[in-house]
Amino acid sequence: MEKAQNTSSKNESAEGHGKDGKFDASELDGYITVHNRIAPEIVNALRSNDRTTRLDAATKLRRLADARETAANQPMIDSGILSNMVNMVSLDDVELHVHLNTVLSWIVAGSDEQASAAVKEGAIQKFILLASSSTSDKARDDALLSLGNIGADSPLREKLIREGGVKPLLDVLDNPSKHQGRHMYQAAQALKSITFSLKPGSDGYEVTWDIIPTLTKYIEYQTDETAGSLEFSLWALGNILSAESTIEATLQSNIVPRLVQLCTAKHSPTRQPALRCVDLILASSNKGTNQLVDAGIIEAIRPCITSEDGRERLRGCWAAANIAVGTAEQAKALMAAGFVPLLVKVVSDPEEGCGAKGHAAWALASLVCDQGPRNHKILETLLEATCLDGLLSALTLEERRVIQESLKGILVFVQTRWNGKQRAIEMLKAGGGVAALRTFKLRPEPDFAPERLMAHTILMYHLEEFSRPPRV
Repeated sequence: MEKAQNTSSKNESAEGHGKDGKFDASELDGYITVHNRIAPEIVNALRSNDRTTRLDAATKLRRLADARETAANQPMIDSGILSNMVNMVSLDDVELHVHLNTVLSWIVAGSDEQASAAVKEGAIQKFILLASSSTSDKARDDALLSLGNIGADSPLREKLIREGGVKPLLDVLDNPSKHQGRHMYQAAQALKSITFSLKPGSDGYEVTWDIIPTLTKYIEYQTDETAGSLEFSLWALGNILSAESTIEATLQSNIVPRLVQLCTAKHSPTRQPALRCVDLILASSNKGTNQLVDAGIIEAIRPCITSEDGRERLRGCWAAANIAVGTAEQAKALMAAGFVPLLVKVVSDPEEGCGAKGHAAWALASLVCDQGPRNHKILETLLEATCLDGLLSALTLEERRVIQESLKGILVFVQTRWNGKQRAIEMLKAGGGVAALRTFKLRPEPDFAPERLMAHTILMYHLEEFSRPPRV
C-alpha cells in the first residue's frame, strides 16, 4: 500500500518553535556534500553538547527534509545520524523534537529499507511517545502519520503492533472531544494503512479485536459526513471485514443502521467505503444480511444501480445479487423496490462494465432459479419485468458461471409447469431469444460445451421450430 505523505507545508515554522524565517533555498545545496552525505558541520553540530547548536542543526535537517522530501532520507541515513536524531527526541525539549520528528516522519515515509532503519534505531517508541504526550499539535500529527506508515509495511507491522503502536491511534478516536480534527484524520488514516493487508492468520491480527469497537464507536460519533476521518475509518473497518469472526464482532456493535445511512451520504468519498462495508457483510453473513435488510439497505442501494459512477453501479449490483440469494421475503422486497427492470437495464447496456453486468445477471438468475419454481406469482412478476431480456443479454458475457445460471433461469421460464409458460416462450421468441441462443451455440470457448448444450436443449425442446438454422 502506498504510504501517506507528510502534509505539513514546506518550510513551515514548526508552530513557532524556533525562528525558521525566510532563507535562500540555494542554501540547501550546501547541506549535502558531493558524495551525497550530510555536510560534516551539520553532523557535528547535531552531536554537539550545546543545545542551541543542536537545534540549529535539527532546523537545517528539517528544512532539507521538507524541501527534498524522501530524497533527503538516504544522505541522512548514510551519514550515520539516524540514531542521534532518534535518541534526541524527548518531551523535555519540544522545540527540538518537533524538528527531528518531522525528519523522522519523512524517513519512515520512504522506502521499506529506510523505514526499517529508523525502526531499528527505536523510532516506534519515540512516535508513540509524541503521539500520546507531545504538547505540539504538529508533532502529534507527524507521529500519528508515521505510526500508520510503519504499519503499512507488512514486515514492520507486527513489530509496531507488538510495541503498542496501535494504542495511540485508538486513544485519539476513542476520545474525539479531546482532540483536534486533524489528529482524528491522521489516526484514522493510520488505521486504514495498518489494516490494509491485515488478514486472518497474519502476524498481529489479534489487534483487530481492539480496533473494531473503536472504529464502530467513532463512525457512530462522527456526524460530519465530509470528514476525512470518517472516510478513513470506514475504509479501515472494511479492511477488517474479511472473516466471519470480525463480521460477527462488528454486527454486535449495532453499527448496521449507521452503515446503511452512510450508503446514501451525499459525499461520495464517504459513501464508497460505506457501500464496501455493506457488500462485505452481505457476501459473508446471513445474520448481517438480515440486519441490513431490516435497516433499509434495499432502498439505500437502489440509487446505486442508476448512478453515473461505475463503481457505485458495480457495488449496487453486487449487493443486489447477494440479497437475491437470501430468503424469499428478501427476494420479494428486492422486486417490490423495482430492482428487476433496473438490473435488466444494466445487463443490456453495451457500455456497461462486465463486472456490474455479471452481478446484475446473477441477481436476476438467482431470483428466477431460487424463487420462481416454488412461487409462480414471483415468476409472473419477473416475466412482466422483462427479466428474460436480461438473462438473454447475459449470454454475451465471459464469466461461465453467470452464463450457466442465466441459461438455467431461461429454462425455469420455459420448462416449469405454470400458467405463464407459453407466454414466456412467446416473449422469448419476440425478444430475439432464438437469435441469442443460436449465437451462443457458435461461441468457440471449449469450457462452454455444457452451456452450449443447454442452449441447444432450449431450442430443441422448447422452441422446436427454431432448433435448426433456417434454410437458405
